[in-house]
Amino acid sequence: MICPKCGHNNDKDADFCENCGTGIKTTLSAKMLTKEQSKKEGISQSTKILIIVCIILVIGVGIAAGILIKNSQQNSHDQSATNTPTNQITNSTGFPLTQSSNLAVQISKYNGNFESVNYGSITLDKNQVLYILAKAIVMINSNQQGNIPIKSIKSASSPEGTVTSATIDQSDYISIASRTYSWIDNNGRSPNYIGITNPGQPDLSPTTTLNLFIKVLSQYNSTGQLPPSVTIP
Repeated sequence: MICPKCGHNNDKDADFCENCGTGIKTTLSAKMLTKEQSKKEGISQSTKILIIVCIILVIGVGIAAGILIKNSQQNSHDQSATNTPTNQITNSTGFPLTQSSNLAVQISKYNGNFESVNYGSITLDKNQVLYILAKAIVMINSNQQGNIPIKSIKSASSPEGTVTSATIDQSDYISIASRTYSWIDNNGRSPNYIGITNPGQPDLSPTTTLNLFIKVLSQYNSTGQLPPSVTIP
């Protein structure tokens, strides 16, 4: 039994060191206990680190899965928009909602200055385009699907509008879109003007309203989401 203090070699059953009198077994037991305690603390610390690493990995996998799902939804939106053949669009079948943003992009170069536009196998006049885009914005906002009726719509009798430059929030342009297609449904013609925040005010002319809808859906075509606001012209 070696003394932990002076190193003297004692009998194996000695309780105290024959050289310095130090309690041998008590000291060694304390050291053994300390080593055992340190070992347990080391294991506990390793366990904590392992748990933290696992949590980080789970969070990382969750974020990655969220990104993949979002990308998949965007790809699905893009794919559905391109999978509808334009030559299958007729007056009787209606205009597919999934094609509305493509229509907006196609006519964006005209700045509202056109009388009619060819899209696939059909020809749409300016009033029909106004109706289709207005209805499309409301349907997209409500997560609806389906086709938009292609109606025979008369032009506005006395078009006017005092606002030609403005930034219009999402809630306002959705309201404008809803009021526009509802007016056309009820009256069979495009409205003379549309109020931005107050219905009945002569704020936006039919052409300015059309350009507003074109910008909204053109941005939707790029991002897959309705923009928070749109600036006209």
